[in-house]
Amino acid sequence: MTVIPRLDQLALTAADLRAFALSLPNPQHPRTAIYGTGFLGAWACSWLKDNGFDLVACFDGNPERAGTRFHGLPVHAPEAIGEIAPELTLVTARHAIGPVTARLEKIGVASLSFDAFYAALHFEAFAAVHELLDDERSRDVLRAVLAAMLTGEKSYCAAVFEKDQYFCLPRFCGVEKEIFVDAGAYVGDSVERFIWTHYGVFATIHAFEPGARQHGALKARTDRLVEEWALDPASIVLNRSGLGAGEAQMASASQSGQLQSLALGSVGAGPDAVTVTSLDGYLDGAPASFIKADVEGMEMALLKGAAETIARCRPKLAICVYHYPSDIPQISSYLKSLVPDYRFALRHHSPQLMETVLYAWTE
Repeated sequence: MTVIPRLDQLALTAADLRAFALSLPNPQHPRTAIYGTGFLGAWACSWLKDNGFDLVACFDGNPERAGTRFHGLPVHAPEAIGEIAPELTLVTARHAIGPVTARLEKIGVASLSFDAFYAALHFEAFAAVHELLDDERSRDVLRAVLAAMLTGEKSYCAAVFEKDQYFCLPRFCGVEKEIFVDAGAYVGDSVERFIWTHYGVFATIHAFEPGARQHGALKARTDRLVEEWALDPASIVLNRSGLGAGEAQMASASQSGQLQSLALGSVGAGPDAVTVTSLDGYLDGAPASFIKADVEGMEMALLKGAAETIARCRPKLAICVYHYPSDIPQISSYLKSLVPDYRFALRHHSPQLMETVLYAWTE
């Protein structure tokens, strides 16, 4: 049975990781590399550059990526890491933290997972969230997720796993006349679960999904649900667009090739460009009572584009906080600034380091 560490124990682990970083030959500006050129790797490159790190190279186990460039940096096969000799390699391939760090240790390369590095540097921000959370289960979840980030040990996530993502808390299901905003509706799975957990009784669903194939599946599913539940077709409004901070055309791509990982990137046109709007602009003063968001790292942008709606309507929120290591402290702090009365719960809905959801509500 996995025992979830106390907060003071995690603080010691974070301190040890910071001490390790300070023991490097050039601790203020170490020659740094990342291992993994996926979704998290892109964010890590930007964060490291913004914070003054001397980022010299990227490594990736996919041989097709060797010789390419990633965020302006050359991508090398893992075999080249000894020759390039970075002083610190940060592993952003979350699915392979253990094997990669073990391999690097064998050849004498100093490494940490990027999640561990970020969490150690920002431990006090996570500790502050621990005090904000409403119940002991939430505090257990935070410590388990933080332990998984700091150690790379997935068993902590499995120890707090639970089902019914977005609808696991009593106040998030069974409420009549709900106006539900589903941001990142994908193929309609969360729309269907919303209908089931609310017994087919609600006011309106506004579903947003920018991907073409995903939106087609969403439309087919909602057509079936309207028929099966004898719903008013006008009660489910489908939007083939994303939600962000404002109006834009953005490029879309999936680093993994999987449909559920479609992410929006830089502003641009082209065949894969999608429309992005703000929730405030879309609703134009109309209310929302429940907002769910799983938008592949654009959660903060979405919340900024929904700030007026959130402050005015104080809706229930179920916001994914696992895409970036900064999500839990940053998003909780921002929501508290919009609605000081928000209460928070944290739940984890995967045995992996993913599907962590921050729930917010007012009494």
